[in-house]
Amino acid sequence: MRRPGRRGIAAVTLVTALTVALGVTAATAAPAPPSWDDVEQARGDVQATQLAIARIEDAARAAEQTYLEAARSAVLLGEEYHLAELALEQAEAAAGRLEQRRDAALDRAAESGARAAQLAAQLARSGSGDLTTALLTGDADDADDLLYRLGAMSSVGARSQAVMARAMQDKNTAEALTAQAELALAERERLAAEAADSLAEAITAADRAEQRLTAQQTMMGELAAQLASLTGRSEQLERDYLAGLGGDEPAPGIPAPGSPAPGGPAPSPSAPPSGPAPSPSSPPPAPGPSPSIPPPSPSPSPSTPPAPNPPSVPSPNAGAVATAISFARAQVGEPYQFGGRGPNVWDCSGLTMQAYAAAGVAIGGHSATRQYSTAAQRDRLVPYAQAQPGDLIFYSTGGATSGSKYHVTLYIGGGQMIEAPYPGKTVRIVAVRSYDRVPYVARPTP
Repeated sequence: MRRPGRRGIAAVTLVTALTVALGVTAATAAPAPPSWDDVEQARGDVQATQLAIARIEDAARAAEQTYLEAARSAVLLGEEYHLAELALEQAEAAAGRLEQRRDAALDRAAESGARAAQLAAQLARSGSGDLTTALLTGDADDADDLLYRLGAMSSVGARSQAVMARAMQDKNTAEALTAQAELALAERERLAAEAADSLAEAITAADRAEQRLTAQQTMMGELAAQLASLTGRSEQLERDYLAGLGGDEPAPGIPAPGSPAPGGPAPSPSAPPSGPAPSPSSPPPAPGPSPSIPPPSPSPSPSTPPAPNPPSVPSPNAGAVATAISFARAQVGEPYQFGGRGPNVWDCSGLTMQAYAAAGVAIGGHSATRQYSTAAQRDRLVPYAQAQPGDLIFYSTGGATSGSKYHVTLYIGGGQMIEAPYPGKTVRIVAVRSYDRVPYVARPTP
């Protein structure tokens, strides 16, 4: 067992550094862990040991919560960027279509204007006045007036009137489409600026989450060493135990301090998470727990809620599901990165999008919200209790079906899912979490 030695000052320095780095004010400062002097003095005193252990656990929970708050902000801002990017893409497409219509209208206006000029020349030669010169040299208002007068002249026949009317119509259409195209371009520029701002905010939030995770891991190493000194168990076992404190359940198979050390009677396993019936092809449980992200603030971006009574959805396509799950499994252990869509980095919707793209199935693009709304539009939402391997599980504030979805995962059966969780973590297989889970899953394949 490692002796603490003179490490009280180091522990205090570490806590101070974390407080500053994580932006915790004095009024909201995380619980301070015991110093090494406190740990040394508690040894041999059961009550003092229990109090020291409680302080260590509180500090570990607080450090985990600080990280998860940053992760929550990162995933929410990441989804806002994906939605801003989608709005920009739609605006660019709309602007492009208007520009094409404008250009075509300008071409038609030029052609009909040329025909009108030819008619004016013919009329001038027949003694109706030098209208051609006026049309070619006058300003816009003069041209409009002359075209109107030409159309009203009793000497102009039905065919001539049609030529003049078409010229006026084409000219007005070209002007209207030009104005609309200018508005569309301005909207595109506005959305481009918004998307750039959202991207910068999301990147900053992701960096902040990774910094807080690094600080948390440093603290966890110190706390695990203190806990091991008090319990006589290994530092790795205590690190695993502390890591499980922030999750939905304690880490399976890791007893709490005061329980028998390794080699003693094994604790009873925790109950499995509630969820759909296990699948025969379900993978073995993941080795550790999955901390859930605290609820993010609602996003203004809407999505299509499911019908109160979703229509009957066919069973998933077994071949496409197998391909998608196989693809996602192959990415386990690869790092999370905001905006990641492969080949070696991922965010949540990038992983699900590419997993089904490998099976030739489009599920709505690089956005959890968009993937949910796409399934709703296709009548492919299924109550969670009927989920089957290959379905997509969504998370939103309070599990709401409306509003944005800040997380999406791939269900693989047996109460397990594959996810790219949040900054600082890697793609992993974990138990399905119930907190903030949307009551419907999406079935991408018919």
